[in-house]
This record gives sequence, structure tokens and C-alpha cells, in this order.
Amino acid sequence: MPRLRRRHFLQLAGASLGAIGLNQVDFFRQGDHLDRALAQTTGRKLALLVGINQYPSTVGNLMGCIEDVRLQYELLVHRYGFDPQDIVVVSEATFELPVKALITPPTRQAIIDAFRTHLGQAQPGDAVVFHYSGHGTFAKEPNPITYPGELADIDVGTLEAAPYENFDGKTGAIVPSDVIDGVNPGEANLILGSTLFLLCYGLKTDNVTVVLDSCFSGGGVRGNLVYRATLETDDDDLIQASQVERDFQTALMTELGLSPDDAADLRQQGIAKGVAMTASLATQTSAETTIAGFRSGIFTYLLTRYLWQSRSDRSLKDAFLDLSRITKSESDKLGGAGQNPIYFVEPGTSLDNQPPYLLPPQAPAADAVVRAVKPDQTIEFWLGGMTPRGLEDAESVFEVIDGQGNVLGQVRQTSRSGLLGRGQPIDGVAVQPGMFMREQIRGIPTDLSLRVGLHESLGDDMALVRQVLERDDRITLVAADGQTDTDYLLGRFDTMAQQEIDRQGRRDRADIQDLQANSIGLFTNALEPLPTTFGTQYEAMGPALERLATRFRLLLANQALKTILNTDSASFQISVEVASHQRGGVGVVQSRGREAGVQAQVAQLQVGEEMYLRVTNNEARSLYVAVISIERDGDMHIYHPSDWESPEIEAELSSGDSIVIPKQDDVFCLPVNGPAGFFEVLVIASTEQLRDTLQSLKRVSDRSLGSRGQQISFTPDDERSRSVNDSALSLVDTILGDLDRSSGAAPLGRQFNVATSQLAAITVGVEVVEGGADPEACKPYVTPF
Repeated sequence: MPRLRRRHFLQLAGASLGAIGLNQVDFFRQGDHLDRALAQTTGRKLALLVGINQYPSTVGNLMGCIEDVRLQYELLVHRYGFDPQDIVVVSEATFELPVKALITPPTRQAIIDAFRTHLGQAQPGDAVVFHYSGHGTFAKEPNPITYPGELADIDVGTLEAAPYENFDGKTGAIVPSDVIDGVNPGEANLILGSTLFLLCYGLKTDNVTVVLDSCFSGGGVRGNLVYRATLETDDDDLIQASQVERDFQTALMTELGLSPDDAADLRQQGIAKGVAMTASLATQTSAETTIAGFRSGIFTYLLTRYLWQSRSDRSLKDAFLDLSRITKSESDKLGGAGQNPIYFVEPGTSLDNQPPYLLPPQAPAADAVVRAVKPDQTIEFWLGGMTPRGLEDAESVFEVIDGQGNVLGQVRQTSRSGLLGRGQPIDGVAVQPGMFMREQIRGIPTDLSLRVGLHESLGDDMALVRQVLERDDRITLVAADGQTDTDYLLGRFDTMAQQEIDRQGRRDRADIQDLQANSIGLFTNALEPLPTTFGTQYEAMGPALERLATRFRLLLANQALKTILNTDSASFQISVEVASHQRGGVGVVQSRGREAGVQAQVAQLQVGEEMYLRVTNNEARSLYVAVISIERDGDMHIYHPSDWESPEIEAELSSGDSIVIPKQDDVFCLPVNGPAGFFEVLVIASTEQLRDTLQSLKRVSDRSLGSRGQQISFTPDDERSRSVNDSALSLVDTILGDLDRSSGAAPLGRQFNVATSQLAAITVGVEVVEGGADPEACKPYVTPF
């Protein structure tokens, strides 16, 4: 997360944080702490988890909020040591979980009563967590506070800011299931942000964490995502909370000994207590999506998955830096590119240096936890720490570990339903509920396919598209209905797509401006176009599909290659640094081993600069390293090795050694040509030589380059000029085959087996921003490190 000038924080403050007291003075307080840390939590840990899927037809249902509650429950109980009997759930669903109470239906009064009776019993030193997943909205604020209206520059980062000159009189609000019951026209049964502020202010403990996975602008289904916002109205017709809510807020202020002016002054200063986290900025929408067969909020899934894997000393500030990178990295897979998670801390504190939830984890980092052991020894386990690509339908092998991380045995996964895995113990190990599991052998299907959703903008061409693409065994056609797991959407850049571009604030991008109306191409799940995939305005569907055939193969190769990414980079110690020729080091991604976890940042380069990379082997053994650039449209570039006269020797990186890319004798440089966007550099480090991979790359270089020191590129033009055996997809299959052979695992059906103990695969996220300079020819070689 970027650090902002104090007076400018509101330009990035999410309206969802307005639901707990938006602050124009003390946003973040990074670098301006008063260093008042909270007392060490020694008491109870209380949680109230609210998830609402079912709403009146005029509002619209959601599908992932119940799973959000389950994600939080499993994390809090197993990683943070919450007693299930100290957790209350408010929802319309029935959970087979041993919580203290399940309260249904999730009405306004039910949520407020649960907050007051359950969380209200907290004493000084207790920890409190309140999580809400559901619809959100803007509403009229009975006791408004003042917001600055000027649009100012941001000190660090490139997040798009929005002026708040029209925000006075507004507040964020959460939307209960009885939102329209018994209210007057223009009113709704809401829980206002100012009410939630007062509820938190009245708690006796300072150790409070609020998590909101909802949004307060936009709404509905766009692309293949469902957005958690509703009741959107014009500023002149802003919805008002019910009289019951306004009377309750007045009673709360009386109970707390606050006048309306006192309460407004407190809200003006900052959030009420502790820490607040939200899914997105006020200018953005928060979405839910389908991931490997289960439905959840993108933010809740990424947050909880990250916290299953994070180190015990990882701070809130560092966690959100990582989450920003992960959200960008997973944007094409999950569709969350249009939302940036943010956080607030209580004014006068340095809580961003404390761990998330203001609690250190009570258990080691893990990929899964054992939920049950059946009489036939079938083991059920929750896969909360697995990445989306690690959840592909294949048989994996997990190590069972104790609370100190010691390996006790192995379990082979045989099936999966959503995040609930099932398997059998290996060698008769005694597995008990509550034991943790780490991935040892990842199973990757050999028949991976690209899931393409057909967008409604195809219109009358839909039947032709189906007829052509159903003949391709590496493409699976799926419905773009907001409920089905898709990788990309195929459609036209029609009026709907153009309106979404305007909503996302991307209209000023040069590559977007070049798109022609009604041209055919590919979108992310968030309906963001991949500009290089679009043709001309008058292109017919047949030629368009022929043109896109190589692009489909590149995107599938990209997806297949990312299946090897480790959640914790095994036990390897590798650092990868990014630098600009002009400005020197600008970011670092560092893998420091399984116990230490992964530390990562998003490097930022400007258009017109040259990029350099440095990879360092901090292991006590040699590693074999490959470095591959992956662009959002699927283009791939092999940066290292590049000396194809002796690739096996060059791929070896000895203990303590570093490799700078490009090397001095390379005949290529890495200019940042733009446009603004995001790409990744994948670093693969293996304890075993990837001989077949290197031979394949050498064969490609002999046929297309003819000189040493060259990078190998895989683009549509390259794919069309090469044989199938020299294609990007064939190369990825060869890489997976090499990793499979080096794993030593017994064959398990139609899949590759990748041993996480022998492989580190990490990505370096690089954000490209407009720099005002035109790319120049390669500058004289000067190592910027």
C-alpha cells in the first residue's frame, strides 16, 4: 500500500471504511506514528461472522458470502486459536460447524443484537473480530462530517484517486436481509457506518479488527463477476436509513455519553478502535467469483489464503503490500484487477506494525488442516492455504505436521469438493483432526484446458463460435453467467464493454483508446480487454477465431506454467531483485524458505526505462535457474539461460552466486515499452537439471536465433512460424515433464508430479506506469545493482 500525504488520504479511502468512521487526518500513520501500541492480548478471542447471500428480488442475491464466513472460521480457529464456542455466525445458511450460535435470518436487528451481546462482552485485553460479507450501499448520514474536495498527487504508487467534493453528507452502510421490510419510500433498513463506529467505540477492548468484503458503488453482474453493491441512487435521491436505525444511533450516543457533535468529532479523527480492512477503494467495486468449484469474495479468499501461509512476524503493513501484489498477480485468474485492498489503523497507534487481527498465529504456516477422520480412514481436510492453480483436479501428496512443523507422515489426496479435500494416509500414519498439512507433491493434470466464457456481446455469432471452438480439445467452453469458473471471456468491444472501461477509469490508456468499436477479442473476468487480442472493427468472426488460435495456446501455456508456483517457495533461499537502468533498484521480491515464508513487493518501472534483474542463490547447494517473463496477453520471453551454446552450464547457479539479466555479453536489453499495466517475471529454481527443457530451448534457438546471448520469445507471430514441437505449450509440457521425472514420485494417473522440496517457483510482479519518456535504444551496459 502506498503512503499518502495526510491531507490527501481521502482520495483513496474506500467508502467501505466509511462504514466504520472515515478519517481525514490519520490515514495509515506510516512514518507519523505516536507509537501507542495495544496491550498484549491475553484474554478471550471473540468473533462475529456475518454472511448474507439471500436478498429481496429487488436487491439481488449473492453467492459467495457464506463461503467467506467458512473461510474466516477455519482460519480463526485453526491458525489463530479461536475457540469455536467464542464464534457467533449470523447468516441464512445452516453450517455444520461447532460455533457458539448460528443466528438466522440475518436481519438488521439480529446483526446489531449479536454485536452487542456477543462482542459486547469483551473485556480489556480480549481480541474481537467482526467480519461482514454482503451487499453495501451509500446512504445519507444523519450527522455528517466534512471531507476535503481537492484532488491531490500521491506520494507513492499509482492508485487512481477520486475527489470527494460530492461526498459530504454520505456514509457507507451494510445491507441486512430485511433491507426493504416495513420502511417508508426512500428509506431502507441499513446499518450505517456511523452506527458501526459507535458500536466499536463502545467496546471495552482496543484489540478490535473489522473486515468488510462489500462495496458501495456500482453493482450487478459485469463480465463474469458479481459485485457486492446495491441500492445505488443519484446524489439528489440518496437512500436514507430507517427511522429505527436513526433512533438507535441517537440512543447509542446517549448511552456512550456523546453528543452528535462529539460523535462527529471522533469520526473526523479516525476509526473507532484497532484495525479495519476492506476489499477496495471508494472508486472501485468489490467482487466475488468462482474459484476451483467454490464461490467467495476475491478479497476474503486472498486474505485468508495469505494468512494461512504468512510468517508469525508478518506485520499488517507488509501483509497488505503482499496482498496488493497478489491481487494484481491473480487478476486474470480471479478478475480482481479493479479492486485494491486497503486498511486503516486507530489514530495515535502504530498498529500497522502489529500482525493482522492484532494476534500472532498460534500454529505453523500450512496449506491445509485435517477436519475429520472417517471410520474407513478417509481423511477430510480444509485446503485454505492453497493457491487457485494449486487446486486443479489432480492427486497431490501432503506432509502431515505437528504444531512445531515436524513431519509425522503423508496423506494422498484422492478427491476435492471446493476447498474440502479427501484422501488416504500413506504407510498407516495415525492422522487426527486438527493436524496441519503441507503440500509435498503437487499433481498437475496433463490435459489442462483453457476455460473460455462466451460473452453475450457475441450475439448472432454465438453458434458459430461454439461450432469452431468445440473442436479444439485444449479449450473448454463455459457459461459467462457470473457463476462459472472461467479463465477468459471472448466477446466484442461493444457499448457494454466501453461503459465498463469508463467505470474502471481506464479510458485514458493509450492501448484502450486504440481499440475499435465492436472489434473481437479477449477480456478478463472483470471485462477488462486484453488489447493485443483485438482486431479491426469490421473483422468477421471466422478470421477472428483463426487469428486468436495461437493466442489461446499462449494463454494456456501461461496458465500451465503458473501451476507450479509454490505458496511458500519450498525450503529454498533465493532473492530476486528488480532495477531500472536509470534509477537503480526499485523493488525486491525475496523468498527466504518455508519457515520464513515469502516476502514480496511490487516493483514499479516507468515507460521508457530499461529493466535489469538479479537472481541470487542463498542456498548451500547449486540450483538450476530459468527466468521467464509472462505478459498478461500470454506472450512469454526466456531471459535466462541465453547462451545456447552451453545452456546446461549457464543454467547452474552456484551457492552464493548471482546472475544479472541481461548479462554484459547478451545482445538484448529489456526496455519498458508500455503501455501502463502489470506483468510478471517467473523464476524457476530446481535442485535437478531440467535437461529436456534446455535441449528444447537450444533446438528453438538453433532454428530461430543463430547467435548466443539471445532471449527466446513466444508470441503469436513466433508460434505461427514454429512447429508444434517448438511451441510454447510444448515447452511448458517439457518443463512439467522434467519436474515430474526429478520428483521421484510414483505415477498417479494422467498428471505431472512436482516435488515442492526440489523446486522454487516464484513470480516478481512489475507494475508499469507512464513515465513521460519514450523508450530509447539500449543504453551502454551498466549494472545498476
